[in-house]
This record gives sequence, structure tokens and C-alpha cells, in this order.
Amino acid sequence: MSAITCPGCGAAAEITERFTLASTDGPIAHVALSCAGGHHYRMAADKLPASAFGPLAPRPRVRPEPPRLPHTFPLCIHCLASPAGFWVSGKDNSVVRRPWCLSCCQDLDRERCDMIPFGG
Repeated sequence: MSAITCPGCGAAAEITERFTLASTDGPIAHVALSCAGGHHYRMAADKLPASAFGPLAPRPRVRPEPPRLPHTFPLCIHCLASPAGFWVSGKDNSVVRRPWCLSCCQDLDRERCDMIPFGG
């Protein structure tokens, strides 16, 4: 347990628990503390008051790598970089529909290919 001063009355207090809570900036370290005067607090660790016993070393914020969102759209099979927005297939139906992006579709021969927008 760590000794610090109470943020409410300045009496000696001790950290009784350390935990993290989620936030929009990622998890933030928090502490629970109790003082000799009967006060109980839960607060972000970086908001702790200076201690009469010396400053408390702040615990660094834990910033995990942002989660990767699942693809909700396919990538163009031609360039493999841009989001697809069209289904392309051969007019003779020998080629199955494949996802293509707009910039790659501009190079297609419209006499030989059918282009259908997604959702269409």
C-alpha cells in the first residue's frame, strides 16, 4: 500500500486498490484511497495530490493499439487497395461477379463486361 495525503482533508491516506477504467483515449489507471479522517475516494491516478511523504510516481497510461475494424466492404480484386463499389462480370456469364472499384472500372470494356453498383 502507498501513503499519500487525503485530497479532502490533507490527513494521511493510503492507496487501497489500483485498477483501470475504459475511456475514449484508452484505459486509464485509477486508484481507490482511504484516509485517517474516514474519507474514501476513487480517482484517476494522475489526479492524486502530492504526498507529505514525497510525490507518488505516476503510473503511465496504458494505450493499447486501436482495434482494427472489420471490413464491411470488399476490396477491389483488380488493384487490391481501393474499396470496391461495383460487381463486374462478363456479359457471356462465363466470369462470375467480382468486386471492383470505380477507378479500375473506368478501364473496362463495357461491350464485354456488366457493371452493377453495390446495392443495385
